Amino acid sequence: MATSGDNIVRGLEQMAHDIERGKGKLNIKQTNTEAFEIGRNIAATKGSVVYRNDLCELLQYDPTTEEVYEKPILIIPPWINKYYILDLQEHNSMVKWLTDQGHTVFMVSWNNPDERLAHKTFDDYMVEGAMATIAAVEAATGVKKPNVVGYCIGGTMLACALSWWATKGNTKPVESATFLTTTLDFSDPGDLSVFVDETQLHNMEQSME
Repeated sequence: MATSGDNIVRGLEQMAHDIERGKGKLNIKQTNTEAFEIGRNIAATKGSVVYRNDLCELLQYDPTTEEVYEKPILIIPPWINKYYILDLQEHNSMVKWLTDQGHTVFMVSWNNPDERLAHKTFDDYMVEGAMATIAAVEAATGVKKPNVVGYCIGGTMLACALSWWATKGNTKPVESATFLTTTLDFSDPGDLSVFVDETQLHNMEQSME
């Protein structure tokens, strides 16, 4: 009554925008999408693309110190997030912190998949993601066996790549492997089992097809 129904009108307008953004489905806007600008107040650490393929690009960030570590660091984030989850703002950027410590940092930036990539499998992500970018880091720096960090499903993929290499006799293709929030044993999914079941997986597979 206080707004004479204006709040209802605004709510309907917002719902219409949410449906338009979701291309017919309700996609509720939870953040101000205009609050951040890449390169200005998010993902602001200066870097350059040194390698790309169908699935990803590889960004290189140079150290800001006079003395630098010989071994570079390659970070493989999950493909369900943007790479700048680890390069937010200056005061909470993992990338900036590492470069300020003297590390040369490489970051995988995954392409947004569309129907052109529908045939790609986990194996392709392993080969064109982890394996290809490790080789690209070695080519860019001339240093063999970089330190590699796998984050979330990126860590799962890294572990699979290292296991595959081990079956071929290459037991140390990288200097070190660090895993952040990575699931390796899927026999007991823990709390995830509360949110995911066979019906949901089937529906997601149908949706992707």
